[in-house]
Amino acid sequence: QAKLQVELAQLEYTKPRLKRMWTHLSRIEGGIGTRGPGEKQLEVDKRIVARKIQYLRGKLHEIEKRQERLVASRNEFFTVSIVGYTNAGKSTLMNALAEIDTFVEDKLFATLDTKTSICNLRDGKKILLSDTVGFIRKLPHHLIASFKATLEEARNADLLLHVVDISSPIVTEQIEAVNAVLKELGCDNKLTLMVFNKTDAVKNESIIPLLQSLYSNCVMISAKTLQGMQELKNKILEMLERDFIDVELSCSPANGKLIAFIHEHAHIINSRFDEQQAVFRLHMDCKLANKLRMLDNSIQIKEVSRNPSCT
Repeated sequence: QAKLQVELAQLEYTKPRLKRMWTHLSRIEGGIGTRGPGEKQLEVDKRIVARKIQYLRGKLHEIEKRQERLVASRNEFFTVSIVGYTNAGKSTLMNALAEIDTFVEDKLFATLDTKTSICNLRDGKKILLSDTVGFIRKLPHHLIASFKATLEEARNADLLLHVVDISSPIVTEQIEAVNAVLKELGCDNKLTLMVFNKTDAVKNESIIPLLQSLYSNCVMISAKTLQGMQELKNKILEMLERDFIDVELSCSPANGKLIAFIHEHAHIINSRFDEQQAVFRLHMDCKLANKLRMLDNSIQIKEVSRNPSCT
C-alpha cells in the first residue's frame, strides 16, 4: 500500500512537469505540417502516466475500502492514533508505549504504512495504538488523497496524540501545519492530547511553561529517555475512562469463551458463581458493553452506573 501511495504521489507531481522534460527535442523540426519528436513523445508519456495514475487510484480505492472495514471492526477497543509533523518522534513514542520495535529514522515520511499495536495500561485496560505518516507544511491535496488509506486510522480514532517536537525552532508553525491537515481530514474537532516530545533536547526551557499555558490539555515527555511516559499513560487512561461504566453481567458458568473475553477486556471488580449462573461486576468501555449485548442474547447486562456519553 505504501509503495502504491508513493508511486501515485510521484506521478501526480511529475505529470504537469512533463512538458519541460522534452523541450530539448521539441526544437527539432519534423517537416511542414508535422510535429517534432519531443511533442510526440510528450503526448505518449502523458497517456502512459494518465493510465498509470488511473490504475493506481483504482488499486488504492480497493485498499481504502478494506482499511475502512478493518478499522470499523475494531470498535471494541478504545483507539488512539499518533499524529504529528514529520520527524516529531511518533514512531519512537509508539515503541515506548507499545513496547515494540517499529522502524525509526530521521527522514521525511519514514513511516508510510500505518502500524497498529495493543498498548496495556492497567487494570486490564487496553488501547489500540496506531502510528501514521508524518505531516508537512502545505501538504498538497493530491498527497492527502494518496495517503488517505494510511490516514484512515486518524479519522476513526477515539483520541489523537498530537506529537510535537518541542526542540524545533519552528514548533508553532509545525503545530499549525498539522492542525491544517487534520482539518482537511475532518479531524479538527476530535478529542486531542498535545504531546510535547524531545524535552531532553530543549535548549531554551522557557518554551515549556509557555506551551503549557497555551495548551491546557498537554503532556511533556521524552520518548527517547522515557521521561514523562507514566504521566502520558495516566492521561490517556483518564480520557479512556470518560467512556467507562460499571455493569453487572450475568451468564452461564459454562460460557468459557465469554468469561475469558471478560478477563481479557474488562476490569473485574468482583464475581460470584453458582450452578445456574456466573455474575460479574465489571468496569468496562460502554462500546464493549453495547457490543456484548448485540453478540449474545443469552447474557444479561445491567448498568450500575450510567455514563451520559454512552448511547
